[in-house]
Amino acid sequence: MKAQEKSRRNPGRPAANPDRDVRELLLTTATGLFAERGVAGTTFALIAQQAGLTPAMLHYYFKTRDQLLDAVVDERLAGLIGSVWEPVNEGAGPAETIRGLVERMMTGIERMPWVPSVWMREVLNEGGLLRARVLRHLPFDKVRIVRQSIARTQVRGLVNPDLDPGMIVLSIIGLVMLHLATVRFAAQTFQQRLPTRAAMGRHITGLLLRGLQRSDPLESAGKSR
Repeated sequence: MKAQEKSRRNPGRPAANPDRDVRELLLTTATGLFAERGVAGTTFALIAQQAGLTPAMLHYYFKTRDQLLDAVVDERLAGLIGSVWEPVNEGAGPAETIRGLVERMMTGIERMPWVPSVWMREVLNEGGLLRARVLRHLPFDKVRIVRQSIARTQVRGLVNPDLDPGMIVLSIIGLVMLHLATVRFAAQTFQQRLPTRAAMGRHITGLLLRGLQRSDPLESAGKSR
């Protein structure tokens, strides 16, 4: 009878999972600190303090720093990478592909705002402590599709021949991560309003797509004078 009454009081509600909740809290706290201080500057003791837990509790879930870093990449960054790259296909043109990559990156980062700073510090930076782990999740087959798409359209004379197809993916990732990692700093430095997400997307996509054009409007304007 008591079991039935309990079931009626909580219809359809899944059982709580304290272990899962604590583990998620620790990962969220760790990634926030990684963005502020870098991996090397973030100790287990600091993570535990920020999370309101004891260091012993942190060690219960992550025995070593390597285990923690593996979890950050495998359970947080890998999902973002997959959502960004999975839709890439050979049938899309360069402009459509680039717009999609930028939009999906910004959507994922909106949910995880710590990503740009961590990516700049620990992936793009030489010696970054997450680089090797992240590279294991990079879909090289999808990257190859983007490179080949650029190269084919260059042969047809539709894309700027000065572009290096092998570097285009670095340019896409670099522009998104750099702009989103520094947008608040830039707004404060130049006393500007923070741009909206839509404005940032237009700016980054505009830089990339106009760079695909064969002629340089500024150069053409200079020659006409």
